[in-house]
Amino acid sequence: LMEEFGVLTKTEMLSRYEVEMEHYSKILNIEALTMIDMAGKDIVPAVAEYGGKLAWSANQAMQAGMDVSVQREMLARVNVLLRQTSDALADLRAKQEKMAALSGQEQARYAHDVICPAMEVLRAPVDHLEMIVDGRLWPMPTYGDLLFNV
Repeated sequence: LMEEFGVLTKTEMLSRYEVEMEHYSKILNIEALTMIDMAGKDIVPAVAEYGGKLAWSANQAMQAGMDVSVQREMLARVNVLLRQTSDALADLRAKQEKMAALSGQEQARYAHDVICPAMEVLRAPVDHLEMIVDGRLWPMPTYGDLLFNV
């Protein structure tokens, strides 16, 4: 249609397509790298610190003869989510490195089919952790902060 009405030639359309595929790939690569950086440098250490504080608190309460079943449940939940986060982070990092070796349409398809789902897998445990971890330790504004304190 574009060619028939003299808007763009087939060569120009293909060129625009290639540029858009590259643009899409670059944006998803930046998002993946940002997610890797935030999770690895900010979220995982904050959750590990929170887990340490929970363990310390449970140990102190246990020494005082108190029931620590709630602290243990919380610590177990945090540990499971931290493990899921760490595994998903390693997976996303590996997939992002593979994407960097691709180019053009192949890279764009890989970004869509592999990187986006890997980012969703990483986001799932982090979203749960955001609801659990002490807000003073969480390294960035929470969804609640963004929605209700703007």
